[in-house]
Amino acid sequence: MRKIGIRISFLLFLCLLAACSNETKVDNVLTNVELSDREKLLLASASDESFVFEFRAKDEYKQVSLWVDKYEFGKLTEEHIGRLTTEIEEKDLLILSISKIPLDEEMLIFNTIVGHGTSFSKVTAKQLSPTENQSIWGSNPLETIPISDQMVLATMCYAKGNGMSSLSSEFYMDIDNRISEMANYDVVYVLKSEFHQ
Repeated sequence: MRKIGIRISFLLFLCLLAACSNETKVDNVLTNVELSDREKLLLASASDESFVFEFRAKDEYKQVSLWVDKYEFGKLTEEHIGRLTTEIEEKDLLILSISKIPLDEEMLIFNTIVGHGTSFSKVTAKQLSPTENQSIWGSNPLETIPISDQMVLATMCYAKGNGMSSLSSEFYMDIDNRISEMANYDVVYVLKSEFHQ
């Protein structure tokens, strides 16, 4: 298990270095980083899924928090999984990587990471994987996501049966008024972030 953590940390560190070349030009926004095929390959070798966002924040923002909330049939059941709050630079990356580890029961390993250049902060959390469920993953569809209060960056939805569809684009902009969209899923993990002054 320790080897997997070291491998994931090393590969994410490489992605931090490589993804820093995709610079966001507008202040106080996040963008979904377009990874090269090589970066995708490196991340895929250490995780089953990952979401990478770059942000550019003015000096008024000193910290960022990144975490996952868990919903079951549309009800919030667990908050702040893998919560990471850290000081930020003007330009940093936010990364969530998810790995499935088959043990006695299949586990999901969430790595929340904030970093820039050659340094990063990371928190790892474990969750029992929803068994015998299909999954669908999605990220905020906006090209640039304005920094605001709690922002929804990505989702991982699990349900039994066929015919799953992803959450609507509107869900990412207004989770409070679109929470009913999650009622048809056994489990939904929602990646959120918040910037602090």
